[in-house]
Amino acid sequence: MGPVQVEIIGGENGNAYARLPAGSLPQLQGLLLYAQQRPAYGGQCVLMGDREALPENWQLQLQDSTVDQIIGWGFKEEVSTGRPFVALSSPAAARQYFGSHRFSNTLFLVFAGSEPVYSDLLGYLGAPLHQATLLVDLDALCHNLEVHRSALKPGIAVAVMVKANAYGSGLIETGRALERAGVDYLTVAYADEGLQLRRAGVECPIMVLNTELAAFGHLVQGRLEPVIYQYSLLSALAARLDEYQVDMSVHLEFNTGMNRLGFEPEEAQAVGDFISRQAHLRVATTFAHLAASGAPEHDRFTEQQMFKFAAACTELDRHLGYRPRRHLLNSGGVARFPQYDMDMVRLGIGVYGADETSVLQPKLQTVMQLQACVSQVRTLQPGETVGYSRAGQLPAGARVATLGIGYADGMPRALSQGQHQVVINGQLAPVAGNVCMDMCMADVTGIPDVAAGSLATIFGVEPSVEVVARRLKTIPYEVFTNVGTRVRRVYRQTVRRHSGTRAAAAPPT
Repeated sequence: MGPVQVEIIGGENGNAYARLPAGSLPQLQGLLLYAQQRPAYGGQCVLMGDREALPENWQLQLQDSTVDQIIGWGFKEEVSTGRPFVALSSPAAARQYFGSHRFSNTLFLVFAGSEPVYSDLLGYLGAPLHQATLLVDLDALCHNLEVHRSALKPGIAVAVMVKANAYGSGLIETGRALERAGVDYLTVAYADEGLQLRRAGVECPIMVLNTELAAFGHLVQGRLEPVIYQYSLLSALAARLDEYQVDMSVHLEFNTGMNRLGFEPEEAQAVGDFISRQAHLRVATTFAHLAASGAPEHDRFTEQQMFKFAAACTELDRHLGYRPRRHLLNSGGVARFPQYDMDMVRLGIGVYGADETSVLQPKLQTVMQLQACVSQVRTLQPGETVGYSRAGQLPAGARVATLGIGYADGMPRALSQGQHQVVINGQLAPVAGNVCMDMCMADVTGIPDVAAGSLATIFGVEPSVEVVARRLKTIPYEVFTNVGTRVRRVYRQTVRRHSGTRAAAAPPT
């Protein structure tokens, strides 16, 4: 069996729903191989098999698989498989079963023969079904990670930002994929995000950038490593650790010109002296944040930040009595200043496919595509307009497609009235009228074969996220993170047969 692409839908409670993409050959082995190569994350692997689609030898194929339980769709009675088997003969039986059974961190392998049956099974399982979809290419994500790694010296540790729902891509499945790819740290903004990862079975170290003392319980429960940026927070945390007799690794941030968070470099001696006397607190890394690593006109300022940071670290280490890891570079810094990679780097937007410096952009692949389905197509009569405030002024005979996506989903209202063009059937279709909360309209006059169910791309390969950002007078970060939570996240990953079990699928070269 050659490489097989698997589609994974992220769900609630850490559940994931794996299926073969629509139109692909129904190979049960492909799903079983994906399950074999994927960690369990503390949950079960359940095959949801449609009797009409399962191959004749499906029981034989399951013998050496990692499947823990089988839920059979369309079976009148249980089947002997050597595993727990639940027979669901009808929609009513499915509703009753899934209404009374709670699953968490479970991988469901959904194997059916037709798209309607897939949709029904996913619905019974509780998978998100809103047709506005953010398609996340995990192969591209891993490829982009390797592009940045290749710019570094061997042995440099890598932390990847997964804050803000992993830049919109979905915290849990993206975090899991990056852990499988071997990153040294996942980095979140707040402790709540780190705890979500832990509950989803992610085990790698997690750094929390915006530390709040109120989240102390989350930090301890989730084995999270907070960033400390001011003396009052440092002393309060040390007191809590003494009180509860808990050990904790922390990260110290220095302010070298960003003027957002961080100790001043002049505080390095006092901070080092204080921490050296703490029995339960150890510094894992020290870092600073570059303010303009992607802007050549500010290179002198960037170099001054590097000098200040190195001097502060030297002073800190002298008073700590040991040398924590140092990191300074973000994605833009890796692209333009790889010589300053130190001990670790922090990657963000570059891993998700956008490079503000344009240095690495030609090597990066598109990770996220925002898509929506056409709900209805109509032809305008003389004098008719489109949307709220009658803002859509189109000639009689114009054909208008309504898309199931609006500003609540990540289609900003600022893209109304022709300010953006979506792609339908390979052609550009201007947005018609004002974008609504849950829908928008596009002028598809002259585009053949547009009908209900046709797919429209808001951003992806074309138009790119950079194009959308320029039209909105913003940056790709904001476009990505504005994708609404009700938009279904669908992940695609290629699995290949190789030796070993539960290993990460190899990214494309």
